[in-house]
Amino acid sequence: MRNYLSAECFKAFHRRYFYTALAVCLVLEGVLLWGYWLTLNWGNPDVNFSFAATTLSFLLSVGLYATLITGDIVFSDQHRNNTLKNEVSYGLPRVRIYLGKLAVSILAALIAAAVMMGFYLAGCWLLFPHDAQDAQGWALVGYCLAGALPLWLAAQAVVIACYFLVRSATLAAFLAVGILGVVPSVLQVLGLLFHPAFELLRQFTPSVMLDSLRNMAFDGSYLGLCWISGLVWFAAATALGLFLFRRKEIR
Repeated sequence: MRNYLSAECFKAFHRRYFYTALAVCLVLEGVLLWGYWLTLNWGNPDVNFSFAATTLSFLLSVGLYATLITGDIVFSDQHRNNTLKNEVSYGLPRVRIYLGKLAVSILAALIAAAVMMGFYLAGCWLLFPHDAQDAQGWALVGYCLAGALPLWLAAQAVVIACYFLVRSATLAAFLAVGILGVVPSVLQVLGLLFHPAFELLRQFTPSVMLDSLRNMAFDGSYLGLCWISGLVWFAAATALGLFLFRRKEIR
């Protein structure tokens, strides 16, 4: 398994795709910081470190859909290029293939998240004035990231399952977006039309929980629910994906 992980890491982190996508995200963060800095210099007294840093709480859903990119970086359209078929034909266990790519996609996502968060927060710290609210700002950022992490991991598991099971990378991406973004809306409609149980299920979907995190700030029980829900989604997506992949005919 270690050799397989090393090979997958080498492929993933030697692709320009990873660094190009990360650079684009950093440029967009820079534009956001520049916008806040301009408003500060134009006389807006409300812009300070705490205000700028806690903007992250409104952008948590970006990480949910960014898993499409990290999943694609690792999976790299292997159905079309027949590289997945080659790995299976070579005799590599399908469990190793599946879990190895999932692990490397998670590693890529964590590295990208750490770089992006570090860049943005360092920019906030250097560019904006500080006051007594700094501690509260750091606490809110920490709380939101702690709750978002398991939900992002759940999304990554869903994305990898879709890439493994759907031959077309485009259709796989649409399926993942449907599961993560459309299913909650469908459950909401079903809850209104048929039974409140559907609305209850909707509350435990990753996208809804991410949107609710900032409104549940410092609620330890909700943080625990995020971890439980995220781990359940992660385990279910991984188990289902692995089960179907082991039985899937690779052409």
